[in-house]
This record gives sequence, C-alpha cells and structure tokens, in this order.
Amino acid sequence: MNRAVMASTARPEPAAEITLPGIPASASLARRFVRDALPGCPRADDLILAVSELASNAIAWSASGRGGMFTVRVRTTQRLARAEVTDEGPAQASSASRNGWGLGIVTAVTDRAGSVVGADSRRTAWAEVTWAR
Repeated sequence: MNRAVMASTARPEPAAEITLPGIPASASLARRFVRDALPGCPRADDLILAVSELASNAIAWSASGRGGMFTVRVRTTQRLARAEVTDEGPAQASSASRNGWGLGIVTAVTDRAGSVVGADSRRTAWAEVTWAR
C-alpha cells in the first residue's frame, strides 16, 4: 500500500486538528475541515476525497462510530499535505456491510497512504499528496 517515501527538507506547518462525533454527518464536516485547512493546495480535492473515505471507515468500523469520537489532523509543507484520521479502535461488532472500495479509492487518489495502531488500540489512517512547484 505504501509507495516510496520521498525525503522532504521543508518543515511541516503545525497541524490543524478537529475532533468530531462518530456519526455519519461528521464525514461532511471532516471534508469541510480539510478543504478549509488547505487553501490554495493544488491537490486539495484528492485529499478531501481520501479523508471522506477514512472518516467514513472510522464511523462504520471502529468504536468511534458506536458513540465515540474521531480526530482529523492536517499537516502541510511546501509541496506535501498529509491528513490523518484517528479513531477509537476496533468496534465490538459492526453492523455495516463491507464493500472494499474505500481504501482502494484512497490509494488511487493519493501518493502514499497507510495506517498505524497505537498501544491503546487507536488506529490512525493517513494519506499524503505531493505536487511540483
């Protein structure tokens, strides 16, 4: 899933962050937040689509969607933007049916994507886009 990582010497800007309730309406709030955090970014639409999928996954598949919260973080440098969605870890049981398209969309529209699970079982799914000067 991860593509080759390119070294960046630019320092990242401080992260913009929002914590949202794990309800379906929060996916659109996450999209709006990312759009507002990336003014003038030539690949903003790609990252907005990726965050829409990652937020939807957090709501559908994690404890965040069972009365919890999830956090969206956006970091930028001169030619890179990274979005992260951190959920509250696995749900006990999921009521949603799987279709398998969401993460494929994320990898198709971004340059790199992946996830990490912390010691506290919280999962952070991330996606990055880059662009030329």
